[in-house]
Amino acid sequence: MNLWMVLRGKEKLTGRQVVLFGAIIVFLLISAGWSAAYTSRSEFCGTCHEMDSMYQSWQTSAHKNVACEDCHAEPGAIGVVKTKAKGMREVYVHVTSSKIEPKANESDINCYNCHQDKVKINADKALAAKDPHTVKHFDDGMTCVTCHSGLVHDTKLNNMVPSRDTCARCHLDAMQR
Repeated sequence: MNLWMVLRGKEKLTGRQVVLFGAIIVFLLISAGWSAAYTSRSEFCGTCHEMDSMYQSWQTSAHKNVACEDCHAEPGAIGVVKTKAKGMREVYVHVTSSKIEPKANESDINCYNCHQDKVKINADKALAAKDPHTVKHFDDGMTCVTCHSGLVHDTKLNNMVPSRDTCARCHLDAMQR
């Protein structure tokens, strides 16, 4: 059978060929689903030597019960596809390069999936309570990682709140009053 001829309508598929193609498609779909589920496990992230330090620090952090993909993947089916495509690129770099430094972009970290209640709409009340999680910070282009950098993947910082020096980077004038 010539697949090109079948696609052009010059030859017809037999029942046996239809069943074979159907079985191949089912096998590929099951394999893709299994692969997506397997590579979504945090333990899988820890299997690459480049990720070892990140995996170890995650295990001692306050986020140790949160899966890697919960933070590092966009939600939804499109997010899964994007994450898996990025993962394939990382596998390619792993195989073809001698030096890899994995780093997530700030926009790839989804703190809001669990912490949307932290963002305070009323900035005056939040500031009076010394709560920095105001909409104003986010409107000014800041992200959670702006202040909470290293929260999960730095063993010195992963169970601490940001220091006064972190606030001073932007608010030095106000803090000197």
